[in-house]
Amino acid sequence: MSKPNPIPPVENKNSVVHFWAKTTEDGRPGVSVIQHMLDVGSVAQCLAETTPALLSRFNLQSNEVAALAALHDLGKISPGFQRKCEAWLTENHLEKIALNNAWSSLESDHGKTSLRAIQRFLTQKQFSRKSAKFLAAILASHHGRLKRSYETDAMAQKGIAATETRSGIDWEGEWHKAATEVFQHFDIRSAIELVDEKNGLWWLAGLTSVADWIGSNERFFSSAIRSEKDTLNTKAKSALSIVGFEEIKIKPGLSFKELFGFVPNEMQQASSAHIKSPGTYVIEAPMGMGKTEAALGVAYNLLQSGSATGIYFALPTQATSNRIHIRFDEFIKKISPDSPQTRLIHGNSWLMQEVNVPKFSSAGGDERENIPNGYDWFASSKRALLAPFGVGTIDQALLAVIAAKHFFVRQYALAGKVLILDEIHTYDIYTGTLLDELVKNAESLGCTVIVLSATLTSERREELISLGDSDQSTAACYPLISGKNQFNENILISSTPPTDKQVALNFEDKETCEEEALNLAREGGVVLWICNTVDNAQKQFECFSAKTQSAQIKLGLLHSRFPFQRRAELEEEWMELLGKEGKGRCGSILVSTQIVEQSVDIDADLLVTELAPTDMILQRIGRLWRHKRVSRPIDYAQVFILKENLALQELRTADVNKIEKCLGSKAKVYSPYVLLRSLEVLSERSQIRIPSQIRALIERTYENVDNIPIAWEELLQTQLGKQSAYRYLALRNTSIWSNPTLRDEEGAQTRLNEMPTVLLVLVSGIEESKNVIVQMFDGETIEFSPLDFSIDIARKTHRNIVKAPEYCFDFEKKPNLFDRYLYGKYVVGVIGEDGRIVAKGIKSDYALSYDPHYGLLIDKISTKEAS
Repeated sequence: MSKPNPIPPVENKNSVVHFWAKTTEDGRPGVSVIQHMLDVGSVAQCLAETTPALLSRFNLQSNEVAALAALHDLGKISPGFQRKCEAWLTENHLEKIALNNAWSSLESDHGKTSLRAIQRFLTQKQFSRKSAKFLAAILASHHGRLKRSYETDAMAQKGIAATETRSGIDWEGEWHKAATEVFQHFDIRSAIELVDEKNGLWWLAGLTSVADWIGSNERFFSSAIRSEKDTLNTKAKSALSIVGFEEIKIKPGLSFKELFGFVPNEMQQASSAHIKSPGTYVIEAPMGMGKTEAALGVAYNLLQSGSATGIYFALPTQATSNRIHIRFDEFIKKISPDSPQTRLIHGNSWLMQEVNVPKFSSAGGDERENIPNGYDWFASSKRALLAPFGVGTIDQALLAVIAAKHFFVRQYALAGKVLILDEIHTYDIYTGTLLDELVKNAESLGCTVIVLSATLTSERREELISLGDSDQSTAACYPLISGKNQFNENILISSTPPTDKQVALNFEDKETCEEEALNLAREGGVVLWICNTVDNAQKQFECFSAKTQSAQIKLGLLHSRFPFQRRAELEEEWMELLGKEGKGRCGSILVSTQIVEQSVDIDADLLVTELAPTDMILQRIGRLWRHKRVSRPIDYAQVFILKENLALQELRTADVNKIEKCLGSKAKVYSPYVLLRSLEVLSERSQIRIPSQIRALIERTYENVDNIPIAWEELLQTQLGKQSAYRYLALRNTSIWSNPTLRDEEGAQTRLNEMPTVLLVLVSGIEESKNVIVQMFDGETIEFSPLDFSIDIARKTHRNIVKAPEYCFDFEKKPNLFDRYLYGKYVVGVIGEDGRIVAKGIKSDYALSYDPHYGLLIDKISTKEAS
C-alpha cells in the first residue's frame, strides 16, 4: 500500500508543512497550529471586549490581548511535540528521521518551548526585555502551571540540535513565520507595555487559559473545512454566547424597595450613599440588620454605572452558600432578567443547568491534561467564578492568591467584580492572612471589596483597611461603615443601631439543658441545639431520639456528613419550618453543628450551645428570637451554655493537660486559650443586650490581659506560636514565582484548622459488563462510557457524595472509576442493606455506616473487635 500524500498547508500558507495543534478522533492531524492560535486569539479578543474598563486599567487594546493570547501554543511547532502524532510523521515522511535523530528525547512540553519561542519573538519585536520575559512566561503557562525561564536554559543553550536539520524544517524560522502572521492578522504594529504589570499579567494569563479552553471546543472550532463567510470573529462571538460569556445587561433605575421588597434602613441607605466606586469597604452591623441587602444594593448601583463587571458572593461554608444562593438568584433575576448568567451555582455544586461543556480535541502527552482542566472549570463549582454572578465559598476566591494551578484564571474571573466577603471573623490566622492578600490583589484588579461582619474586632478591621488618624470615636461605633475608595479617601460612617434585645444567659449541665429543651418543645417551642463537632451532634440526636419516641416533638439533625442531595432536603425542610414565615412551625428540636450559626435565617425560641469563642456564641444567639411573632411559649429569649466538668476557678489552677481534657473535642476546633477567655467573659453575665454589647464583649475576649494563670499563659504562647507559623506558611504559599504548583482543590490550601477530608461516593452496587454500570445510593443508575464526559453523570455522582475524615482511610491504590468527574482523593463506598459501608482503603480499626437520619457514622473499633 502506498503512503498517503502529505496533508497540504491549510492556514500557514508560507509553510510547506502542516503543523498540527489538535488531532482528530482517529489520531490524524487536525486543526493546525496557526489556525488554533488565530481561533484562540479571536476568542480572547471577544472576551476582552466585554470588559472595556479593565482594558483601560491595564492600558491594553482588545487586538493586543488577542495577539498575545494567540501566541500561547507557538511551541507546538517543534519536533518534540509534532512527533507525538505518528500519522503526522508518516504523512510527512519523517518516521526514520525522527527515529534516527532521537526526536523522542527532545523537549515534549510545548509550554516550555513556547516560553522560549515567544520570548525570542517579542524581543525581536522591540518589546522590553522584562516585558518579553514575563509575557512569555505567563502565556506559556496556559495549562495552569507556571513556566519559568530557567526551565528552558538548557534547551536555549543547545538550541535545535544540528541533526534535526535533516528534516528540512527550519523550526525557529517557522516560529517567526507563525508569530508574524498572528501579529499581522490582529494588526499589531508596535511593542506592547502593561501599565499595571503584576495584575495585568495575571489577568492576561487567566483570559488566555479560558480562551484556549473555548478555542479547543470542537463544537465551535473543528478541523473540518471552514467557510470563508464564517469569520473567526463571528465564530468566537457565537461560541461565547453559547458557553455563557455575553455582556451582561442591567435593568436601570430600580429602587431599593423594588429590589428587596422593603424600605432601606439607615445603615443600608448610608452604604448606598457612600460606596460609589471600587475600593475596600467594611460593613459592620448586628445579625439580621440586612447587611446582605446593603451589599447587594451597592453592587447594583456599581453595575448600572459601569463600575463593576459582576458579583462574586463568598461565604465561609457550603451550607451558607446554599442559603444565600436562593436569595441572590432572586436578586439577579430582578436586575438582569434577560441575562443567561442568572443560572447560578454555589461552592459545592456540579449542578449547572443546561451547561455547555466543551468537547476538547485530543493531542497526546501533556495536552491530555488540558481536557479535564476544561471539564473541571466549565462543569464544576469553579464556573461560579467565571460567570458574571456567582455564589460560593471563600476558598474558590482565595485560590486566586495561592500558588495553585490556574490561580490566574481565578484572578481573571474576579477582575472588575464586586467581591462580597461575608462573616470573615470565622477564619483563623492562616486563612485570614490569605484573605488579606486576596483583598490587596482584588483592589489591583479593579474590584470593589465589601466585607460583611457582625462580630469583627477593631484590630481586624484595621488590618483590612488602615484608616490612620480617623476619628476613633466614630470608629468605635456600631453599626459602622468604613473603607477606602480608589482615590485613597477614607470613609467612616456610623448609623443608628436597632433596639436592644435582652437575652438571658445561663450555664447549665447537659441533663438540665435536655430537660429544659424537651419541656419547651412539648409546649410547642422551637429549640436549637448547637454542637462543635459532628460526632457530638450525632450523639446528642441519638439521646433525644430515645427520649422523644412517644412525644409529639419533631426532631432533626444537620451537619456536613450527609450526601449533597439528602443534606439539601434536610436544610430545605428546616429552613422553611424555622424561617421567617415559619410554615408548619411546631414543637421541635434541631440539633446542628456550626453550619447554622451564621448567614442562615433560623428563628428559635431557645438556644442551647456548647462553649465556643465569644464571637461564635454571639453569632449563634443571632438565631434566637430573630423575627417578631404574635406569641411564643416562653417569656424571654434564653441561651443555655453547657457547663464544663471543671468550674472556672478550677480551670484557673489546672495544668494544660487537665484543661485540654476538660475542654475535650472543642479544644481541637477552637483555641483553648480563646475558649477560656470566652468562658471568663461570659460567666460574668446573666444577660446580654444585643446589639449594644456585641463589640464590647468581643473586644474584651481578645484584649491583652495581665496576670493570667500560668497554664493559660502557656496555652496563649502556644496559640501565638501557631499563629506565627500559620502566617508564615500562608505568605509562603502566596509566593507565586518561588513555589512549586500546589493543588487546585477547595480547602486543601485555604484552610488549616479543618480536619482533612476525602470524598466518599455512596453506591448500592457496581456491575462489570461492556461498560461499568453503577447503582448510586439514591437509586439513580450510571453507565460509564470510556471516552465521553457527561454532565448528567457529574450531577448524579455529586448528589451521592459525602465528605469523610481522611484519617479513616489508607490510599495505597487510588480508584479510577470516577477520575473524570472527581479531583483529589476519593473513595467509592458500597452500602449494604444493613447500612454498613464496604470500600477499599477503610482502615481496619474504623467501621463506617450510613443512616438517613444520622448521616455518615464513624465507629472506632478495638483491635480485638477488628480481629
